[in-house]
Amino acid sequence: MKRELIEKARELINANYISTTLSTVDRDYNVNVAVITVLEMVNDDTIICARFGADRTYANLKETGKGVFMVLLTDGQKTKDGIRVYVQLADDLTEGEYYERIRKRLDGTRYAAFPLKNCLVFKITDILPVSMLRR
Repeated sequence: MKRELIEKARELINANYISTTLSTVDRDYNVNVAVITVLEMVNDDTIICARFGADRTYANLKETGKGVFMVLLTDGQKTKDGIRVYVQLADDLTEGEYYERIRKRLDGTRYAAFPLKNCLVFKITDILPVSMLRR
């Protein structure tokens, strides 16, 4: 993966924009998209994510383990920027260092009143820009 895409992914993922989504698929190729609001790219190949809802997305991840985070930004002028981060579910935690780290992040948000069900740990498999079009 290109260093510039890794750095862009880190910046956009860690900003926790409300436009961040996680797309998943189940065994029968039924697709789901959830808005994900509390996550962190902790190094070049790992993302952790707080789960306090998104039951269908969670079920899909438990079935296939595959997902795509997307952060989409617009400037109001019909232009877009962002990143797509392809992931594989690596762990599903209810305690430990990553769990406590994401709990602390959750506690600093407007969603602090929601109970943290678990911390999902993802291995990054690919990173692509939102658009592949060249000018």
